[in-house]
Amino acid sequence: MPRPREAEPADAPEAEPLGPGVFTGFPRLRTVLSVAVGIALMVLLIRHSGVDDVHDRFDVLGARSPLVLLPFVVIAWMDARGWRCTLPGGGAYVPMRAVYMARLAGEAVNSLTPTAALGEPVKAYLLRPWGVTGSDGLASIVIAKTALTVAQSFFVVLGIAALFDRLDRGLVGGLIVALFLAACAGFAVGMVWLQQQGPATTVFGWLRRVVPRARFLARLEPRVAEIDARLVDFYRIERSGFVRAAAWNMGGWLLGVVEVQVMMALIQEPISFLDALIIEALAQPIRALSIVIPGGIGTQEVGGVALCTFLGMPEPIAVTLWLLKRGRELVFDGVGLAYLAFRSARRE
Repeated sequence: MPRPREAEPADAPEAEPLGPGVFTGFPRLRTVLSVAVGIALMVLLIRHSGVDDVHDRFDVLGARSPLVLLPFVVIAWMDARGWRCTLPGGGAYVPMRAVYMARLAGEAVNSLTPTAALGEPVKAYLLRPWGVTGSDGLASIVIAKTALTVAQSFFVVLGIAALFDRLDRGLVGGLIVALFLAACAGFAVGMVWLQQQGPATTVFGWLRRVVPRARFLARLEPRVAEIDARLVDFYRIERSGFVRAAAWNMGGWLLGVVEVQVMMALIQEPISFLDALIIEALAQPIRALSIVIPGGIGTQEVGGVALCTFLGMPEPIAVTLWLLKRGRELVFDGVGLAYLAFRSARRE
């Protein structure tokens, strides 16, 4: 079984702590404006659906509202378990609680930033105290993100199949789903192949041409070859870890369907597993298209409500569902940011 690499020697270039100030270089005005637009969309959506009607749904929820959080506790654990499979040796030397909390912190940073990418190095940074080198951590992020995306792609296709079934479009739907499945399989194979062709070196070369004087390039350069070497080693020696990671991620996506059912049951508007599957699966492309606004605030809710009403759900109930999902996200983002602040303070 491969052993984790030894931590870098003391004289190796140290990465700067990626604390809450990690995204200060982004154009703040653009971020503020996009968030303002998102909030305005959410307010307009609530007003259009009827503030009193939405309020009545939350009154039904009442003191049972903490139960909304329970499914995601397990979903986050399954996703963290999938990430752990991509660490050297299956990550057995890293406590599960550390992987769980590091992933929450990284996803919280992703929610606060446009493009949802800055949280990925934060995850790797938070595992350093357990002997995960920078190169191994970043390589695991690349592999885990690929496994998550592959599982998500097949999950979306599953939702499309459910939608065609609901619309009684069996023959046409079957052909379209078969094409999507083939595309997903090709995507998975292509991504695995691409990651064995030195992607870190390629990206580093691009960065040197685009921002040749950036200070972070000097810190990154010693690790570039190590990241590529780790990717090759993983797919040559630990390829089954990728399958396990994707399986854990698929379990998390499917549990997201149960989360939708739980939320709907708590507001006394139960729906079938089929409808919950369609909502959760087809919400993924909506989230992807909302990436320019931090957390997809507003746009995610508008798209999600449009999907639910298409399926015949009354608009106030649909708005309530998506507000509950937003509330759950804010709670877990808060936990993740608190953990990041705690760990950053301990390193100072």
